[in-house]
Amino acid sequence: MANPPPIPPPPAGYWWRTFACLADIIPLLILGWALAGLLAGPEELAARQQADDWTQRFTAQYVKAIKSGAPRDLEAVKGMALNPKEADVQAFTTWYSFQGNVSFVTMLLALALQEWLLAGRTLGKRIFRLRTIGLPEAEEPGFLRSLLRSAWKAAFFTLPNPFFMLLGIVNFHVPLFRRDKRAWHDRWTRTQVVEDRGS
Repeated sequence: MANPPPIPPPPAGYWWRTFACLADIIPLLILGWALAGLLAGPEELAARQQADDWTQRFTAQYVKAIKSGAPRDLEAVKGMALNPKEADVQAFTTWYSFQGNVSFVTMLLALALQEWLLAGRTLGKRIFRLRTIGLPEAEEPGFLRSLLRSAWKAAFFTLPNPFFMLLGIVNFHVPLFRRDKRAWHDRWTRTQVVEDRGS
């Protein structure tokens, strides 16, 4: 007769999970943005400069419109936001796509390697005494599960794609309504974030 699977530790609370996620994501986003700046070629750097120039012009026009309240200034803000020049749109697309891709790879590798090599613990999970386990065996998640979990999170936080953003926002709130506190990416990868009382 086979032994029943072990009883897993208690699931992590929603807010502890959220804080751990932010402790992981924020430094990795900053690292990804910095790496994008270092790895950018001439085309990406030119696009970044053009996007930054447009942002400065828009900010200056917005502040001017708020201060003056003049209809002409307000219309100028509206025109810049709703009818940008094609070259400016292309610059934003080029730079933010490049930055998003570099950040995605950075975050994917960093999160996956941490969970895989550190027995389900990332930096944020260590800080808040949590870990990821594979179900039903309640053991370390392994490389493939860690990679798939990390791909989902990296896509949500780094890729400028409205579809990923919408799914990510919904997924982020799913644990609030589930007794087992599992999000979609936990269910898809047969994992769970639990309290790590032994750390």
